[in-house]
Amino acid sequence: MSAGLSLSAKSQMLLGAAIVALVTGALAVPWIRIDDAIDESQHEVARQLADVWKLRGEALRPIEWRDAPIRMRFVPLEPQIDAFVAVDDFQRDTIEQFRAEPERRERFLEVRRGNDRLYRYARAIRQSERTTVQARGAIEFRPGTRDASVADPLQGVLFIDRDSSVAAGQTLISRVFLVATGVGAALIGVLLVHLILARLVLRPVRALGAIADRVRRGDLSARAKIGTGDEFERLAESINEMLERVERTQERLRTINASLDLKVGQLAEANLGLDESNRLKSEFVANVSHELRTPLNSIIGFAELLEELARGDPQADPKRMRYISNILNSGRALLDMIEDLLNMARLESGRMEVNVEPTSIADLVEGLQGIMRPQAQRKGIEIETRLVGDLPLVETDPGKLQQILYNFVSNAIKFSPAEAPVLIAAERVMRDDTGPGVRISVVDRGPGIPYDQQETIFRRFRQLEAAHTRGHGGTGLGLAICRELGDLLGASVSVVSEPGRGATFSVEIPVAHRSKQLQALME
Repeated sequence: MSAGLSLSAKSQMLLGAAIVALVTGALAVPWIRIDDAIDESQHEVARQLADVWKLRGEALRPIEWRDAPIRMRFVPLEPQIDAFVAVDDFQRDTIEQFRAEPERRERFLEVRRGNDRLYRYARAIRQSERTTVQARGAIEFRPGTRDASVADPLQGVLFIDRDSSVAAGQTLISRVFLVATGVGAALIGVLLVHLILARLVLRPVRALGAIADRVRRGDLSARAKIGTGDEFERLAESINEMLERVERTQERLRTINASLDLKVGQLAEANLGLDESNRLKSEFVANVSHELRTPLNSIIGFAELLEELARGDPQADPKRMRYISNILNSGRALLDMIEDLLNMARLESGRMEVNVEPTSIADLVEGLQGIMRPQAQRKGIEIETRLVGDLPLVETDPGKLQQILYNFVSNAIKFSPAEAPVLIAAERVMRDDTGPGVRISVVDRGPGIPYDQQETIFRRFRQLEAAHTRGHGGTGLGLAICRELGDLLGASVSVVSEPGRGATFSVEIPVAHRSKQLQALME
């Protein structure tokens, strides 16, 4: 399990950051406006001082007010501006602005010098205001023209200079209080978020997590008890219903498993009985086949002896030769059937031994051609061979491989029309599962095999049901034995055929023999 931040830590960190961002954004405007507010307050003080001067109606000398020196000066203007002297740049610029802009009444300037600030204020005194100042009982002057510079000319300018060391301190104190308020609000917000999360969100989540841990450990009796009246409570109810269903399903599964265990026990006992019956059947077939083969070999032997005597007797009756030939053919056919039954019994009982040795495919094919030639000649069939390339030695049981090929060639001769050739071909192949190997194929020109029966013919006691094959005898075990022997040798047996165009039976044998790996019954 990878380590990381918990849901509580993530939520508190994110919400805390959001609160800090909100508080900072909310206090940014007051932080910026503090200087403007202080400047406006100083401006208002200067304006009030100017109003007091107007009410008194006389020039005031410099005075000290609240520990800050205040200097007031009224500069009267004569028709020519050159009539007065001793004015600084601010005063000269102000007079010029008031003359150029008759509607302008005042001007304010802030000069910062370290921690001290100098606030300079100028008030324009025009003709109407000066008459009021000099004679408060005079009639109010109302100009008759619209041009202020003519109707109400500039008579003088009142300058007020105030040195203030308190303004910078007020700014600092205001900002300190602002930061303290923001920090306090952020802390209170984080605390409230923590309390809300802990009570309304994290407590139900932890309760549900504890239930999930108990269920993960296999305790299906765990139930969530959450009474928040919101989505968490509905989620807890859903989880409880799900656990109840799972518990009921598990109980049903236990009952089914117990029933299945009983059935499996019964099937195991029945399987043991079937295995025993199959073993007895295989032993019976093997014993009977062995007992039948002994007298049948005697019958065939005596029939061959009678055939040899009949051939040496020039006066032998032709019917006698035909009868003896029928006895030999029937006996040999019966012996083949008994051999098939005996081989199948050995394969079923697992008593078929495999003797692996290096085998030459060329020698094996040549020997098989010689064995099958007399049977083929009786139908006028020629057995052809084709060995492609240099075939390697293969590790296999030559007797069992020859038995597979013998069955293939025997079937090819049986079902091929007269004088049609049978081909035995061998070539190197590369097998996907076992690597290099050799494919040996037997090609005939018989009636072929329908597509839907090309797998059926490899089953036990199964034969083709076509009309042209019903005249051929057999037990239906030959191809089944071929496939069983192929599995025993680690080879694969297959057929490729088109109805009416013959068939090709093949066996692919690996160069290196590998024992068959048995699959576990309970895998």
